Amino acid sequence: MEPRKGFFEALFDFSFSEFITARLIRLLYVLALIGLALVAVVSIFTGFVEGFGEGLLRLILSPIFFLLGAIVTRIYLELVIVIFRIAEHMARLVALTEARGGAPSPPEPAL
Repeated sequence: MEPRKGFFEALFDFSFSEFITARLIRLLYVLALIGLALVAVVSIFTGFVEGFGEGLLRLILSPIFFLLGAIVTRIYLELVIVIFRIAEHMARLVALTEARGGAPSPPEPAL
């Protein structure tokens, strides 16, 4: 296997032979959490501007929506990582198969 490229080298690799998503996933998760937190805080403040009852309701509901958003974001990003890991593992399997002289012939179907 060839050595791993640097971040900027991989970023501007127009053959897409190196994936950068796996390197950026932590940053994307942090940015998503920051965005969710900002939305929750703004929602609470605007709720209190509209009235005490609205603010109290948003004070209760905003953390719940923040947690739900964090869970959905985490699940989505984990699915993305799983897809990229499958691609990496398949590339390794192909390389190993080619190194051993090609793929074995498939079994005959049973009748």
